[in-house]
Amino acid sequence: MADVQTPPAPGDGSDGSETPTRDALEPGEAFAPGTGLAARIERSNAWRSLFRHPNIDTPRGRALQSFSNFFLHLYPVKIPARVLRMRYSFRLGFIVTVLFFILVLTGVYLMFFYTPAVGSAYGDMQHLRTGVGFGQLVRNVHRWSAHLMVLAVFLHMMRTFFAGAYKKPREFNWVIGVVLLLLTLLLSFTGYLLPWDQLSYWAVTVGTNLVQYVPFLGHSLTKLLIGGDTLGQATLLRFYALHVAVLPLLVVLTICIHIWRVRKDGFAVPRLSVGETTSAGTFEEEATAVPSRVPSNAPKDLYGARTRVLGVVDRESITAEERAVDDTVFTWPHLLVRHAVVALGVCATVLVLGVAFVAPLRGLANPNLTPEPAKAPWYFAGLQELLSHFDPLVAGLLVPAGAVLVLVLLPYIDRNPSTLARNRKVAIVVFSSLMLIAVVLTVIGTFFRGPGWRFVVPWTHWYVEL
Repeated sequence: MADVQTPPAPGDGSDGSETPTRDALEPGEAFAPGTGLAARIERSNAWRSLFRHPNIDTPRGRALQSFSNFFLHLYPVKIPARVLRMRYSFRLGFIVTVLFFILVLTGVYLMFFYTPAVGSAYGDMQHLRTGVGFGQLVRNVHRWSAHLMVLAVFLHMMRTFFAGAYKKPREFNWVIGVVLLLLTLLLSFTGYLLPWDQLSYWAVTVGTNLVQYVPFLGHSLTKLLIGGDTLGQATLLRFYALHVAVLPLLVVLTICIHIWRVRKDGFAVPRLSVGETTSAGTFEEEATAVPSRVPSNAPKDLYGARTRVLGVVDRESITAEERAVDDTVFTWPHLLVRHAVVALGVCATVLVLGVAFVAPLRGLANPNLTPEPAKAPWYFAGLQELLSHFDPLVAGLLVPAGAVLVLVLLPYIDRNPSTLARNRKVAIVVFSSLMLIAVVLTVIGTFFRGPGWRFVVPWTHWYVEL
């Protein structure tokens, strides 16, 4: 039998007419009606090769927007409505991502004017200040973005803990978040040396000296890190390679896996039942596949893993429970609009800080002249303060290594299934106490230490270099 040829529908573009009146993915919706220039462009083959369907303001159209766009496909199509609330996550995870992209863009710009060589690095920094258009501003924005990214990752980890979002099934994603925190610290630390001035040279010297306290391997690891016995050309080149290539690639990979696991593991919000209301801070999960109250005389297969199309049931029917309220909304445009606003706010913040505060550049690095005080970067100042009170083996190795190990194992150690704060008082008190100690040590080491590591008050003399 010969194939039956279906005649082309008039106006769909296949009969030679210029204007297709309907899009196959959305029956009943016109594809860019009108005769203006914008409508003609949207009907062109070039436009439709980039955008697979029109921007239709319907539920199906919003879903198709997410399916057909690569960047929107990184998001789920629909999310719980409570995720839109600012206090749900304070958008800290998204803020970290925005800050990282700002660092990448500004860092690429700075790379055009920088050579990782001891003889020219400091001169390049001076030339950036005076001879490059917006060079100093870009460096200021880059530096403040690095500081804020460290702070945002730390706050994001704290919020995740207090929300109980590290519990099953999100245990491994918490581990990925700890890895991201360590990579962020390393990324900021390796970039600290690149100006090759007194501030960066001695801050990195103090930081790398902490590695020497590792038993048996301390000296070897230090030589591997700095490329010799003291900081020099090999150190600068290694830190530059780590800062611009190795660590950014690892951070990109970690962020992608982290976001992917959020989509796979689900948001840490409960599913509402009929007539139930839950505050944004409540994350108690409920079973979604099986009703919470199963009649005792109900057939097992009805509520089990299998579903039968036909079956024999008793004469008395089982009253079906009402389904949970569908409180989800489309990611496009609800969440994306909020993310756009947050991204603009982050960009504005780092720009204002870059204009108001100039990134410091002290004298050329001099290994024979030790400044007072010689401080590590502020995010390691707490560790440096701890070293002034305890044995280096304890403060320089056991405490930080133990802290990282506890953070990694936390979701597997904490067997309490509840995510409500009132059911996790012991865990919250212990975690809050440890975080408070870390913050106090960091503040003291950053603001209250002067020459000879003596205690000073910051309002009499300012020994802080951010």
